[in-house]
Amino acid sequence: MDRREELLGYIERTKRTQRKLAIVFPALAVVSIALMFWRGAVGGFSLVIIALVAISSFWITAAHNAAHRQKLDELARVEKNDGKPLQTAHRRWHH
Repeated sequence: MDRREELLGYIERTKRTQRKLAIVFPALAVVSIALMFWRGAVGGFSLVIIALVAISSFWITAAHNAAHRQKLDELARVEKNDGKPLQTAHRRWHH
């Protein structure tokens, strides 16, 4: 499998995970809000925890996709450079 295809597969799987999370977290929030009518403190606490986990989950998956896209950009630059390694400031001392 080509590295580019592998990275695109990772991006697609991460997007699929985000779509699933976009269904699960609102459902959990509804349950938590309903719980607030029964036990206010427990429902409020669970809503805060769900919100923190949801924010963290989307942040982490977005960071994964950003890293995969960055790697795709690096691969494109290497291909554009005829397959030679890229010259960057921190690598110049090797020459």
